[in-house]
Amino acid sequence: MKFQRLESRICLDEGFRAEPYLDTVGVATIGYGSIRYPGNVTVTLNDNPITEPVARELMRAELYLSCIIAQTLFSRFNDMNHVRQEVLANMAYNLGEPRLSGFERMISAGETLNYYQMAQEMKNSKWYKQVGQRSVRLYYAMLNGEW
Repeated sequence: MKFQRLESRICLDEGFRAEPYLDTVGVATIGYGSIRYPGNVTVTLNDNPITEPVARELMRAELYLSCIIAQTLFSRFNDMNHVRQEVLANMAYNLGEPRLSGFERMISAGETLNYYQMAQEMKNSKWYKQVGQRSVRLYYAMLNGEW
């Protein structure tokens, strides 16, 4: 996995907001899509703004956790190329473990490295419609194994 490229893509996908805001599913968020402040404090809409360097620190910490989540949910994660690993880590960052673990058929297709089926499960999800161009780009990256 190319962590710097993954980090750059997360920054583009999420965008930076210093002020707390509600994401597309109504979760209080800040920075680069973080739902927590330093110290694991949950974000609320009444919270103070943060600086971009603090937002990057939060994003990196959550991104490391997202990589672990992707590796845990997808037993063949290490057999996938770096692009597909980045797709799964990106989804883990965006969805979190509880929602990504709900992609049961995608996880099952990952056990046989059936990338076509994994991509179809992404496309047939509610998430695909919620995140716009991000999901389209991730779908094709999973399908083709390249950006």
